[in-house]
Amino acid sequence: MDITTNSIDDALLSAIKEAHSRAEETTVGARDQMQRAINNRILCAGLVEKAKQMHKQDLAGFLSEAGINGAQVKAYLSLHDAASKRPALHDKRQLLLCGILETSEKPEQPKKIAMPPSVISTASSFIGKLNKTVDRRPVEEWASSEREQVKDVLKPLIVLYDKL
Repeated sequence: MDITTNSIDDALLSAIKEAHSRAEETTVGARDQMQRAINNRILCAGLVEKAKQMHKQDLAGFLSEAGINGAQVKAYLSLHDAASKRPALHDKRQLLLCGILETSEKPEQPKKIAMPPSVISTASSFIGKLNKTVDRRPVEEWASSEREQVKDVLKPLIVLYDKL
């Protein structure tokens, strides 16, 4: 190895040590800040839970003066419940409720293939509607021209019936 390789290696090693030191330091700081944020959210969640006990009928209205909307009220109450059961730092749902993690966009739902209605449900629906109409206005009240039109409209049903 020559002197150039040694100086490049020394410079690279020095840069790695410095970057590693900064990474360690900022990671510890980030963890401290994250824990502080979680603690503040859980404190607020506990206070919201207390307000819920006192303002059962209009909690959202009461908290609106504090700038907290209905969705946030729900999130705080969920956070309070979850935080009483397990540590927040290791619970993804609590980290989401605290706003530390962001929700990813919802995965695209597979599109449901629209199935055509079954013959039986179509026929049942038609017969039900026809019966309601006839109950409201019996056949005896129809004009002869209307009766003939209904016969023409129902002919395909008779043909289908004969095929069965």
